Amino acid sequence: MMASSDCSLVNVVVDLPKELAADVEAVRQRDPEFLERAIQYVLARRIIFEELKTPASRHR
Repeated sequence: MMASSDCSLVNVVVDLPKELAADVEAVRQRDPEFLERAIQYVLARRIIFEELKTPASRHR
């Protein structure tokens, strides 16, 4: 986990179907940090995937 001094605040607005939005809101109310952790996990996986699929020659 990163120290809070290593973080920057980002506000994200997402349009979701009403049923899904209601489920997300219920999760947010039960565990406010869950969505933050889930989004961090997904973004980290995405960044790693992008790095791994980039040819090594582009990193030099």
